[in-house]
Amino acid sequence: MTHHIEPKSALILIEYQNDWLAPTGGINPQFQDREQIDAAVANSAKVLAEARHRGLEIIHVAMVLEPNYRVMGQGKYGLRAMVPQYRSFLGEQTAFFTGFEPAPGEHVIRERTGGSSAFAATTLDSYLRNNGVFDLYVMGFALRQCVESTVRNAHDLGYHTNVIHDASAAFTKEQQTSFVAEILPFYGNAVTTQEFLDAGR
Repeated sequence: MTHHIEPKSALILIEYQNDWLAPTGGINPQFQDREQIDAAVANSAKVLAEARHRGLEIIHVAMVLEPNYRVMGQGKYGLRAMVPQYRSFLGEQTAFFTGFEPAPGEHVIRERTGGSSAFAATTLDSYLRNNGVFDLYVMGFALRQCVESTVRNAHDLGYHTNVIHDASAAFTKEQQTSFVAEILPFYGNAVTTQEFLDAGR
């Protein structure tokens, strides 16, 4: 099936930051499938270049926290407990990974308060609606955490959401496979990097 990209579309990049992608990143070693993460970074660079060439809205979603993690509260479970334990998203680790720095005019979201969705306590929904954008392309890290949460949230808010799943990475191959087969059909559309690139030609 040929994929068609609507003129008013946005590419949302989730957490292209040193913590995830730099060799010195605190979270980077958690990727057990190294082939998947390497492919995701290479594919993401191609998608970003093509999206800029086409004039899509480009939105960069970061996580930037303070050393006391007060904004996250006293998390007992899940990511709210894990992030302070691993000392994630602090200082230089929050900088955008080389090659994925925002260009002038691209929207950057840094105000998240510990939620795993890019919509959690941010301006993302109002920014998209104010600019008449309802067709979304999402990619980033990690696939089964922040990408999945964002896609579920986008669906419930009424957006048409595509996940460029080979420009995103889960921690294991099994997580990636199960997301595409079992989760994504209920919340969005699966797109490969090649399909995204071909849609503009």
